[in-house]
Amino acid sequence: MEVIHNLGILSIKKNVGENVGFMLANLKGSYCCFYGTYSSRYQGLFYFDDKTMEMYKFIESIELIGDNSVSSLKNGFYFAERRKGDVIESFVMPKNSSSLIYELSGEQEIDLILDCKLSADNREWGRYYNVFEEKGCIIVKFTKKTDMREDSTNNEEEFILHLAVKGSEGSFQKNNRWVERSYSSDEKRNSHPFKRYVYNALRLKGNKFVFSVSKSKNNAIEECLKIFSGADGAKKNEKELFIQALNNKSIKRILKNDAIRNEIKIAYLGAFNSLEKLAVENKANFGLFAGLPWFFQFWARDALISWKALSKISREFSKRLLFDYLSRINTDGRLANLAGMHDSKNLGCADAHGWLFFRCNELIGEINENKAVINSIKKSAHLIRQSKNAGSERVKEYLKKITSVMLKKENECHKMLYEMEGPLEKSINGILKFHTRDNFEINEKLETWMDTEAEEKEREGISIEIQALRLNMHRLMFELTQNHKYRALENILKIKVRSKFWNGKILADGLGDFTARPNAFIAAYAYPELLSQKEWEGCFENFMKNLWLEWGGLSTIDKNNRLFVDESTGEDIKSYHRGDSWFWINNLAAITMNRINKNKFKKNIQKIIDASTEEILWKGCIGCHAELSSAKELRSEGAFNQAWSNAMYIELIDEVFR
Repeated sequence: MEVIHNLGILSIKKNVGENVGFMLANLKGSYCCFYGTYSSRYQGLFYFDDKTMEMYKFIESIELIGDNSVSSLKNGFYFAERRKGDVIESFVMPKNSSSLIYELSGEQEIDLILDCKLSADNREWGRYYNVFEEKGCIIVKFTKKTDMREDSTNNEEEFILHLAVKGSEGSFQKNNRWVERSYSSDEKRNSHPFKRYVYNALRLKGNKFVFSVSKSKNNAIEECLKIFSGADGAKKNEKELFIQALNNKSIKRILKNDAIRNEIKIAYLGAFNSLEKLAVENKANFGLFAGLPWFFQFWARDALISWKALSKISREFSKRLLFDYLSRINTDGRLANLAGMHDSKNLGCADAHGWLFFRCNELIGEINENKAVINSIKKSAHLIRQSKNAGSERVKEYLKKITSVMLKKENECHKMLYEMEGPLEKSINGILKFHTRDNFEINEKLETWMDTEAEEKEREGISIEIQALRLNMHRLMFELTQNHKYRALENILKIKVRSKFWNGKILADGLGDFTARPNAFIAAYAYPELLSQKEWEGCFENFMKNLWLEWGGLSTIDKNNRLFVDESTGEDIKSYHRGDSWFWINNLAAITMNRINKNKFKKNIQKIIDASTEEILWKGCIGCHAELSSAKELRSEGAFNQAWSNAMYIELIDEVFR
């Protein structure tokens, strides 16, 4: 298949020998994801109910009658195109609507295959489709009921969902048959079931279709008719929004840098665009999905790790997100693990509050820079007042305006600092009371980002990155409050961490545990003052001997450890934190190496950039940075589009190409 990334003179293309796909989203949580070959239950059109925080799948696939094999896929960032034989398919998902615009280069017949369900629900029985016409649309009403063959009750209604379809030709044929679908990608990642019956609902004819999903039939019809009649305007609006995005200061700086090759520029824009796809801003809920298709919840850790890159996309959204998390601090000083239904909801989260402090520290740095600019302008205004022209009406009016603007900006700075200080102090006091022992911060098992069970202890106790984040917490609280208690706590903890974790060669992963893992890179990112530059250099060099993967990544455990697994085991979590290489950690490690000694680690940094760039451009869901790769070789595995992978790639490119 030929993959094309379309950006004018920067456009690039390549023939790839694997199944790849694309993802579009609407900024309300709904999205579509289609691959060349339908290989997973998690491909299709999905609808997000922001009130219940539940994700529903409705469309399984849209299939041409005739040649249905994909020969090329074009990523237009706000649209996608696929070529099948002589036919070109075009996909657009307008923002803030739960609709998909699907167009063809000529009139064709298509089959609409459906699999309506909660995203992770694989029950086979109790699925009822009813197809009828109303108000110029074809309506598919889906009802999910319980069934004694799988459930404890029978014939109890669980939910109803509606799909409204409008085509350029009004005619349609009811296919009304169930077909078995095999899922090779799901089988590869041990995600049962590998086969499932889906519903071939309709045969449609035309060159333009709109598919709209809602729990309300009337809402689905209304939106479908509106989008269909205004499809050209909707596509134009998406194009204009994309052009506006290209004027983003961060994107412009990268695109105009002649030292950066086109592949990196396109991948940077892809990561930018894909991170934005994970943002959700509805009336009922707002936040950042950790990743799609599985992590459609607002995970505190993931959002705060992604915050710096997110702030480059939208300052207002990122600030609102940060202050929302400040308002959510619990009495024990921590943040809840996530919002939304998920098995991990009740797990403790040992690091999100530390990342909250870290990102607040960055925002405070920006506030202080703004205050310095304000003070400089105020000094200039003072000099003008003392000049001989100060008495003129024009100068007086100018000074009045500038004074008013500066006063407003100054008040905003003070307000933000004030609104941060109280919650942060609440957090650190709670952590000191409930999660501190002998000055160290304690975490229970499964509470760090490495939150899967293993054969050995699950990192409970005292973990290196948690201590580094805690050191940053103490430092920030001293800067905010000038209370020397926090300076003393920082110095004591720093001495203790160096004494217990640093053996002169590497940093221990946990107290008494010198197993090589990449968490020391997080420590260097969060609190570089822990070691000297020379010590960090030696530490990184020694870790590379045990963790480095020649394709350009880091293993999550020593390659010589008995638990190391070189092939990703998918839903069987055997490899998850015991070999699998996570792109966010790889990118973060490259950032820290660049800061410590960019010349010494130049080859490692470049290999990580090359690997991440290749994955974004040519593997998996193109234009999106996936969750992880097997240690054995570079692959696109795990979630198709992962927030912190995209975010850390953005940070890495900004860091290296300043």
